[in-house]
Amino acid sequence: MIKTVLSALLFSAVLCASPANAVDNEAVMRCILREILASVTCKSVDEFRLVGKRDEVYVFNTHYAAKFTEFYCQVFDKDVIITCKAWQGNMASARLRFESQPGCISATVNSPWAECHAPKIVQCCGSD
Repeated sequence: MIKTVLSALLFSAVLCASPANAVDNEAVMRCILREILASVTCKSVDEFRLVGKRDEVYVFNTHYAAKFTEFYCQVFDKDVIITCKAWQGNMASARLRFESQPGCISATVNSPWAECHAPKIVQCCGSD
């Protein structure tokens, strides 16, 4: 009887336990991509809206070049390539660095031809 009660309590404790220091890595990735886009276009981070994600390509939308424009951010391990139709074949890039502090990502942004062409470093951290 005691073993059954202890087993039930242990089982319920395992089910109810939440992971310690859990960080929403997807939210941090979306945050850093918006920071990168804002850095490349000289816009505010709040102007970019996530449309969706498919096969590690994040699609964001904002008013750009006198109309609503989609930006495509393709993530390759530690590299991000940004394209959009308004850029007529040009691309921007960023190098991701996963910080030693859990849940933080920084990026070095490089877009030599864009409006905001000075290299920048941006960062996002998730909360636990």
